[in-house]
Amino acid sequence: MNGSFSGELKVVPVSPLNAPGLMTARGWDTLRGAASVALSCAHPAWEAHVREAGIECVRLESASAHELARSVGAWLEDSDGCPGGYLAWLCDSEHPHLPSPIETIGALEEVSGGPIDADYVFASPVAPGAAVVESVRIMHELRSPGGDPWSAAQTHGSLSRYLLEETHEVLAELEREPIHTSELVDEFGDLLFQLVFHARIGMEEAEPWTLDSVARSLNAKMYRRNPHVFGPEREDLSIEEITARWDRIKSQEKPRSALAEGIPLALPALQRAFKIAARAQAAGREEELRAGVENSASNGSIASRIMAIVLEAAARDEDPESALRALVARVEAHLARD
Repeated sequence: MNGSFSGELKVVPVSPLNAPGLMTARGWDTLRGAASVALSCAHPAWEAHVREAGIECVRLESASAHELARSVGAWLEDSDGCPGGYLAWLCDSEHPHLPSPIETIGALEEVSGGPIDADYVFASPVAPGAAVVESVRIMHELRSPGGDPWSAAQTHGSLSRYLLEETHEVLAELEREPIHTSELVDEFGDLLFQLVFHARIGMEEAEPWTLDSVARSLNAKMYRRNPHVFGPEREDLSIEEITARWDRIKSQEKPRSALAEGIPLALPALQRAFKIAARAQAAGREEELRAGVENSASNGSIASRIMAIVLEAAARDEDPESALRALVARVEAHLARD
Protein backbone atom coordinates (compact mmCIF):
# COMPACT_ATOMS: atom_id res chain seq x y z
CA MET A 1 0.00 0.00 0.00
CA ASN A 2 1.80 3.09 -1.27
CA GLY A 3 -0.56 5.85 -0.16
CA SER A 4 -3.22 6.54 2.46
CA PHE A 5 -6.78 5.30 2.05
CA SER A 6 -9.28 8.16 1.97
CA GLY A 7 -12.53 6.21 1.75
CA GLU A 8 -14.71 4.49 4.33
CA LEU A 9 -14.10 0.86 5.26
CA LYS A 10 -16.51 -1.41 7.10
CA VAL A 11 -14.82 -4.45 8.60
CA VAL A 12 -17.19 -7.41 9.10
CA PRO A 13 -15.49 -10.03 11.32
CA VAL A 14 -17.20 -13.43 11.46
CA SER A 15 -16.37 -16.20 13.89
CA PRO A 16 -14.67 -19.25 12.38
CA LEU A 17 -16.39 -21.22 15.14
CA ASN A 18 -19.74 -20.70 13.41
CA ALA A 19 -20.86 -22.40 10.21
CA PRO A 20 -19.98 -20.49 7.00
CA GLY A 21 -22.88 -18.28 5.94
CA LEU A 22 -24.13 -17.79 9.50
CA MET A 23 -24.32 -14.02 9.97
CA THR A 24 -26.83 -11.49 11.28
CA ALA A 25 -29.10 -9.47 8.99
CA ARG A 26 -27.00 -6.40 9.77
CA GLY A 27 -23.92 -8.16 8.46
CA TRP A 28 -25.59 -9.17 5.20
CA ASP A 29 -27.04 -5.67 4.77
CA THR A 30 -23.54 -4.22 5.23
CA LEU A 31 -22.19 -6.41 2.42
CA ARG A 32 -25.11 -5.65 0.10
CA GLY A 33 -24.71 -1.90 0.58
CA ALA A 34 -20.97 -1.83 -0.16
CA ALA A 35 -19.44 -0.50 -3.37
CA SER A 36 -16.87 -3.30 -3.21
CA VAL A 37 -16.65 -6.41 -1.04
CA ALA A 38 -13.49 -8.37 -0.25
CA LEU A 39 -13.25 -11.51 1.84
CA SER A 40 -10.37 -13.33 3.47
CA CYS A 41 -12.24 -15.97 5.51
CA ALA A 42 -10.24 -19.19 5.73
CA HIS A 43 -13.23 -21.43 5.03
CA PRO A 44 -13.79 -21.57 1.25
CA ALA A 45 -17.56 -21.93 1.63
CA TRP A 46 -17.88 -18.27 2.66
CA GLU A 47 -17.23 -17.11 -0.90
CA ALA A 48 -19.96 -19.40 -2.23
CA HIS A 49 -22.47 -18.11 0.35
CA VAL A 50 -21.68 -14.48 -0.49
CA ARG A 51 -22.05 -15.04 -4.22
CA GLU A 52 -25.27 -17.02 -3.73
CA ALA A 53 -26.64 -13.95 -1.94
CA GLY A 54 -26.05 -11.99 -5.17
CA ILE A 55 -23.01 -10.12 -3.85
CA GLU A 56 -19.88 -9.82 -5.98
CA CYS A 57 -16.68 -10.18 -3.99
CA VAL A 58 -12.91 -10.24 -4.28
CA ARG A 59 -11.04 -13.13 -2.66
CA LEU A 60 -7.96 -11.85 -0.79
CA GLU A 61 -4.86 -13.97 -0.35
CA SER A 62 -4.35 -14.83 3.30
CA ALA A 63 -1.80 -17.64 3.51
CA SER A 64 0.38 -15.56 5.84
CA ALA A 65 0.23 -12.34 7.87
CA HIS A 66 2.39 -10.54 5.29
CA GLU A 67 0.28 -11.76 2.39
CA LEU A 68 -2.96 -10.79 4.11
CA ALA A 69 -1.75 -7.24 4.84
CA ARG A 70 -0.43 -6.87 1.28
CA SER A 71 -3.67 -8.10 -0.34
CA VAL A 72 -5.90 -5.94 1.90
CA GLY A 73 -3.73 -2.91 1.17
CA ALA A 74 -3.78 -3.54 -2.59
CA TRP A 75 -7.57 -3.93 -2.57
CA LEU A 76 -8.07 -0.71 -0.60
CA GLU A 77 -5.75 1.14 -2.97
CA ASP A 78 -7.46 -0.21 -6.09
CA SER A 79 -10.95 0.51 -4.72
CA ASP A 80 -10.23 3.97 -3.24
CA GLY A 81 -12.63 6.47 -4.72
CA CYS A 82 -14.92 3.70 -5.96
CA PRO A 83 -18.36 5.26 -6.60
CA GLY A 84 -21.25 4.05 -4.49
CA GLY A 85 -20.01 4.48 -0.93
CA TYR A 86 -18.01 2.40 1.50
CA LEU A 87 -15.93 -0.76 1.11
CA ALA A 88 -16.64 -3.93 3.12
CA TRP A 89 -14.07 -6.48 4.24
CA LEU A 90 -15.47 -9.86 5.39
CA CYS A 91 -12.84 -11.61 7.51
CA ASP A 92 -12.31 -14.11 10.31
CA SER A 93 -12.55 -12.56 13.77
CA GLU A 94 -9.73 -14.85 14.90
CA HIS A 95 -7.24 -17.20 13.29
CA PRO A 96 -4.54 -19.43 14.82
CA HIS A 97 -1.82 -18.16 12.45
CA LEU A 98 -2.94 -14.71 11.32
CA PRO A 99 -3.25 -11.32 13.06
CA SER A 100 -6.68 -10.01 14.01
CA PRO A 101 -8.49 -7.57 11.68
CA ILE A 102 -7.63 -4.71 14.05
CA GLU A 103 -3.93 -5.64 13.97
CA THR A 104 -3.97 -5.86 10.17
CA ILE A 105 -5.53 -2.41 9.85
CA GLY A 106 -3.00 -1.06 12.35
CA ALA A 107 -0.12 -2.46 10.28
CA LEU A 108 -1.54 -0.86 7.12
CA GLU A 109 -1.86 2.50 8.88
CA GLU A 110 1.81 2.35 9.81
CA VAL A 111 2.82 1.57 6.22
CA SER A 112 0.54 4.20 4.66
CA GLY A 113 1.43 6.87 7.20
CA GLY A 114 -2.18 7.84 7.81
CA PRO A 115 -5.31 6.64 9.61
CA ILE A 116 -7.84 4.35 7.94
CA ASP A 117 -11.49 5.16 8.58
CA ALA A 118 -12.62 1.69 9.64
CA ASP A 119 -15.94 0.83 11.24
CA TYR A 120 -16.29 -2.64 12.74
CA VAL A 121 -19.61 -4.42 12.22
CA PHE A 122 -19.75 -7.42 14.54
CA ALA A 123 -22.33 -9.62 12.89
CA SER A 124 -21.44 -13.14 13.97
CA PRO A 125 -22.34 -13.82 17.61
CA VAL A 126 -20.76 -17.00 18.90
CA ALA A 127 -23.26 -19.43 20.44
CA PRO A 128 -22.31 -21.29 23.64
CA GLY A 129 -20.61 -24.52 22.65
CA ALA A 130 -19.29 -23.19 19.34
CA ALA A 131 -15.71 -23.83 20.44
CA VAL A 132 -16.60 -27.50 20.96
CA VAL A 133 -17.76 -27.63 17.33
CA GLU A 134 -14.31 -26.36 16.36
CA SER A 135 -12.73 -29.11 18.48
CA VAL A 136 -14.77 -31.69 16.57
CA ARG A 137 -13.66 -30.17 13.26
CA ILE A 138 -10.00 -30.23 14.32
CA MET A 139 -10.25 -33.87 15.41
CA HIS A 140 -11.97 -34.81 12.15
CA GLU A 141 -9.12 -33.29 10.15
CA LEU A 142 -6.47 -34.98 12.30
CA ARG A 143 -8.10 -38.38 11.84
CA SER A 144 -8.90 -38.03 8.11
CA PRO A 145 -6.63 -39.09 5.20
CA GLY A 146 -3.73 -36.67 4.85
CA GLY A 147 -3.99 -35.70 8.51
CA ASP A 148 -2.02 -36.93 11.52
CA PRO A 149 -0.71 -40.55 11.21
CA TRP A 150 -0.66 -41.07 15.01
CA SER A 151 -4.31 -40.00 15.35
CA ALA A 152 -5.30 -42.23 12.44
CA ALA A 153 -3.67 -45.27 14.08
CA GLN A 154 -5.51 -45.02 17.42
CA THR A 155 -8.39 -47.23 18.58
CA HIS A 156 -10.78 -47.08 21.53
CA GLY A 157 -8.49 -49.59 23.25
CA SER A 158 -5.24 -47.72 22.64
CA LEU A 159 -6.77 -44.51 23.99
CA SER A 160 -8.26 -46.00 27.16
CA ARG A 161 -5.13 -45.39 29.25
CA TYR A 162 -5.16 -41.72 28.28
CA LEU A 163 -8.80 -41.37 29.33
CA LEU A 164 -7.96 -42.73 32.77
CA GLU A 165 -4.80 -40.63 33.00
CA GLU A 166 -6.53 -37.38 32.04
CA THR A 167 -9.35 -38.06 34.50
CA HIS A 168 -6.86 -38.41 37.35
CA GLU A 169 -5.07 -35.23 36.28
CA VAL A 170 -8.38 -33.34 36.44
CA LEU A 171 -9.00 -34.75 39.92
CA ALA A 172 -5.54 -33.64 41.00
CA GLU A 173 -6.26 -30.07 39.89
CA LEU A 174 -9.68 -30.06 41.58
CA GLU A 175 -8.08 -31.04 44.86
CA ARG A 176 -5.39 -28.35 44.80
CA GLU A 177 -5.72 -25.64 47.41
CA PRO A 178 -6.31 -23.12 46.07
CA ILE A 179 -7.55 -24.25 42.66
CA HIS A 180 -5.53 -22.82 39.77
CA THR A 181 -8.15 -21.98 37.16
CA SER A 182 -5.91 -21.93 34.10
CA GLU A 183 -4.39 -25.34 34.92
CA LEU A 184 -7.84 -26.78 35.68
CA VAL A 185 -9.25 -25.51 32.38
CA ASP A 186 -6.25 -26.97 30.55
CA GLU A 187 -6.72 -30.40 32.15
CA PHE A 188 -10.46 -30.38 31.42
CA GLY A 189 -9.52 -29.58 27.82
CA ASP A 190 -7.32 -32.68 27.70
CA LEU A 191 -10.22 -34.73 29.05
CA LEU A 192 -12.62 -33.22 26.50
CA PHE A 193 -10.14 -34.12 23.76
CA GLN A 194 -10.48 -37.77 24.76
CA LEU A 195 -14.27 -37.61 24.35
CA VAL A 196 -13.95 -35.88 20.99
CA PHE A 197 -11.32 -38.43 19.89
CA HIS A 198 -13.44 -41.46 20.83
CA ALA A 199 -16.45 -39.90 19.07
CA ARG A 200 -14.39 -39.42 15.89
CA ILE A 201 -13.43 -43.11 15.97
CA GLY A 202 -17.10 -43.91 16.56
CA MET A 203 -17.93 -42.39 13.17
CA GLU A 204 -16.05 -45.27 11.52
CA GLU A 205 -17.87 -48.13 13.27
CA ALA A 206 -20.50 -50.47 11.80
CA GLU A 207 -23.12 -48.49 13.74
CA PRO A 208 -21.64 -44.96 13.50
CA TRP A 209 -22.01 -42.51 16.36
CA THR A 210 -20.70 -39.01 16.97
CA LEU A 211 -20.28 -36.49 19.77
CA ASP A 212 -23.79 -35.30 18.88
CA SER A 213 -25.02 -38.85 19.60
CA VAL A 214 -23.43 -38.63 23.05
CA ALA A 215 -24.95 -35.18 23.68
CA ARG A 216 -28.42 -36.26 22.50
CA SER A 217 -28.33 -39.26 24.83
CA LEU A 218 -27.27 -37.01 27.72
CA ASN A 219 -29.91 -34.39 26.92
CA ALA A 220 -32.72 -36.94 26.77
CA LYS A 221 -31.59 -38.37 30.10
CA MET A 222 -31.55 -34.92 31.74
CA TYR A 223 -35.09 -34.20 30.51
CA ARG A 224 -36.39 -37.56 31.76
CA ARG A 225 -34.72 -37.48 35.15
CA ASN A 226 -35.44 -33.84 36.03
CA PRO A 227 -39.21 -33.52 35.59
CA HIS A 228 -39.28 -30.96 38.42
CA VAL A 229 -37.49 -28.59 36.00
CA PHE A 230 -38.51 -29.79 32.53
CA GLY A 231 -41.95 -31.26 33.23
CA PRO A 232 -45.28 -29.56 32.43
CA GLU A 233 -45.12 -27.76 35.77
CA ARG A 234 -42.07 -26.84 37.85
CA GLU A 235 -41.97 -28.39 41.32
CA ASP A 236 -40.30 -27.04 44.44
CA LEU A 237 -38.66 -30.18 45.85
CA SER A 238 -36.01 -30.75 48.48
CA ILE A 239 -32.63 -32.16 47.47
CA GLU A 240 -33.57 -35.46 49.15
CA GLU A 241 -36.79 -35.68 47.12
CA ILE A 242 -34.95 -34.85 43.89
CA THR A 243 -32.32 -37.52 44.58
CA ALA A 244 -34.94 -40.14 45.46
CA ARG A 245 -36.89 -39.41 42.27
CA TRP A 246 -33.71 -39.56 40.18
CA ASP A 247 -32.85 -42.98 41.65
CA ARG A 248 -36.41 -44.20 41.09
CA ILE A 249 -36.46 -43.10 37.44
CA LYS A 250 -32.98 -44.56 36.90
CA SER A 251 -34.01 -47.92 38.37
CA GLN A 252 -37.03 -48.00 36.05
CA GLU A 253 -34.81 -47.28 33.04
CA LYS A 254 -32.07 -49.70 34.11
CA PRO A 255 -33.49 -52.38 36.42
CA ARG A 256 -30.75 -54.25 38.30
CA SER A 257 -30.84 -57.74 39.74
CA ALA A 258 -27.87 -57.15 42.07
CA LEU A 259 -26.58 -54.22 44.11
CA ALA A 260 -23.19 -54.23 42.40
CA GLU A 261 -24.52 -54.60 38.87
CA GLY A 262 -23.16 -51.88 36.58
CA ILE A 263 -20.42 -50.76 38.98
CA PRO A 264 -17.11 -51.10 37.09
CA LEU A 265 -14.73 -53.71 38.47
CA ALA A 266 -11.84 -51.41 37.53
CA LEU A 267 -12.88 -48.82 40.13
CA PRO A 268 -10.55 -48.50 43.13
CA ALA A 269 -11.78 -50.85 45.87
CA LEU A 270 -12.66 -48.02 48.26
CA GLN A 271 -14.75 -46.22 45.65
CA ARG A 272 -16.46 -49.44 44.55
CA ALA A 273 -17.33 -50.27 48.16
CA PHE A 274 -18.75 -46.76 48.63
CA LYS A 275 -21.05 -47.12 45.61
CA ILE A 276 -22.29 -50.51 46.81
CA ALA A 277 -22.90 -49.09 50.31
CA ALA A 278 -24.76 -46.07 48.92
CA ARG A 279 -26.98 -48.32 46.81
CA ALA A 280 -27.66 -50.61 49.76
CA GLN A 281 -28.72 -47.69 51.94
CA ALA A 282 -30.92 -46.22 49.19
CA ALA A 283 -32.61 -49.61 48.70
CA GLY A 284 -33.09 -50.19 52.43
CA ARG A 285 -30.67 -53.13 52.39
CA GLU A 286 -27.93 -51.81 54.69
CA GLU A 287 -28.45 -54.51 57.34
CA GLU A 288 -28.25 -57.14 54.63
CA LEU A 289 -24.94 -55.63 53.50
CA ARG A 290 -23.60 -55.54 57.06
CA ALA A 291 -24.51 -59.20 57.47
CA GLY A 292 -22.69 -59.99 54.26
CA VAL A 293 -19.58 -58.22 55.54
CA GLU A 294 -19.70 -60.14 58.84
CA ASN A 295 -20.04 -63.46 57.05
CA SER A 296 -17.31 -62.69 54.51
CA ALA A 297 -14.60 -61.10 56.69
CA SER A 298 -13.06 -62.14 59.97
CA ASN A 299 -14.25 -60.07 62.92
CA GLY A 300 -12.09 -57.00 63.48
CA SER A 301 -10.17 -57.40 60.23
CA ILE A 302 -8.85 -54.35 58.43
CA ALA A 303 -11.30 -54.96 55.56
CA SER A 304 -14.36 -55.11 57.84
CA ARG A 305 -13.28 -51.96 59.69
CA ILE A 306 -12.75 -50.13 56.40
CA MET A 307 -16.21 -51.25 55.27
CA ALA A 308 -17.72 -49.86 58.47
CA ILE A 309 -16.12 -46.49 57.70
CA VAL A 310 -17.42 -46.72 54.12
CA LEU A 311 -20.97 -47.29 55.40
CA GLU A 312 -20.62 -44.27 57.68
CA ALA A 313 -19.35 -42.19 54.75
CA ALA A 314 -22.25 -43.33 52.57
CA ALA A 315 -24.74 -42.33 55.27
CA ARG A 316 -23.15 -38.85 55.31
CA ASP A 317 -22.87 -38.76 51.50
CA GLU A 318 -19.12 -38.16 51.74
CA ASP A 319 -16.90 -39.92 49.21
CA PRO A 320 -14.14 -41.63 51.25
CA GLU A 321 -11.88 -42.02 48.19
CA SER A 322 -11.84 -38.26 47.57
CA ALA A 323 -11.51 -37.49 51.27
CA LEU A 324 -8.52 -39.81 51.67
CA ARG A 325 -6.87 -38.56 48.49
CA ALA A 326 -7.21 -34.94 49.64
CA LEU A 327 -5.80 -35.80 53.07
CA VAL A 328 -2.81 -37.60 51.57
CA ALA A 329 -2.12 -34.58 49.35
CA ARG A 330 -2.14 -32.26 52.39
CA VAL A 331 0.15 -34.62 54.30
CA GLU A 332 2.56 -34.74 51.35
CA ALA A 333 2.61 -30.93 51.21
CA HIS A 334 3.25 -30.74 54.97
CA LEU A 335 6.11 -33.25 54.77
CA ALA A 336 7.63 -31.39 51.83
CA ARG A 337 7.84 -28.22 53.96
CA ASP A 338 9.71 -29.95 56.79
